[in-house]
Amino acid sequence: MPARSRRPRSSSAAVRVPPTLWGLGSEPLDPGDRWPDRALVHAVTEFSAPGARVMLLGWPAPIGRGALRIIESDTAAALSTIGDLGRHGLDAPTGRTWPDEPVDLVIASLLADHLDPIAAAEHLTALATEVLAMGGLLVVLSRCRHSDSGTLFDPAGPVVAAAQAADLLYLQHIIAAPISGDQITAPADPAPSGTARHTVAHTDVFVFLQPAHG
Repeated sequence: MPARSRRPRSSSAAVRVPPTLWGLGSEPLDPGDRWPDRALVHAVTEFSAPGARVMLLGWPAPIGRGALRIIESDTAAALSTIGDLGRHGLDAPTGRTWPDEPVDLVIASLLADHLDPIAAAEHLTALATEVLAMGGLLVVLSRCRHSDSGTLFDPAGPVVAAAQAADLLYLQHIIAAPISGDQITAPADPAPSGTARHTVAHTDVFVFLQPAHG
């Protein structure tokens, strides 16, 4: 990537190493939730300061029809949560319409079903590097899952590879999980299918830094 020495620095607080486990309450994870509220609140409060610009990047990419922007209901609710935390929430740009000012924090979700891990990781990291301020952070939410045929998909490898290829610095891997006492809350047993399945008990949170150039 070309150096961007004129890009403003992030207004967020100085980067600090967070705990490696986030407790998400005691209720089991909802595998269909792209923006789990407790994980979102943790990410926003840990990695940005009040007044910061926070962008959400989901997969599949948002749909645009001409000048019309279509924001899915779960993304709209997540943006509302960001606003309640005193930050400026931004939805992902469509096409090549970048925001007027750099972003302090990008939170990307790879929690949707039926994703292509490599294509999704490359799309999100490329977009994040375009919009992030120097010193800004990319936080990626992901988890392992199975395809209908039983193939295990793990976005972790593609996410780290794509971020490092985009010159982002890998800072941290955090486990976010529902906890009851000192135990991770197990999800309900799925209906027997005859195919081995990975039990979804936690969400992976990857943190990357957009370094200053020049």
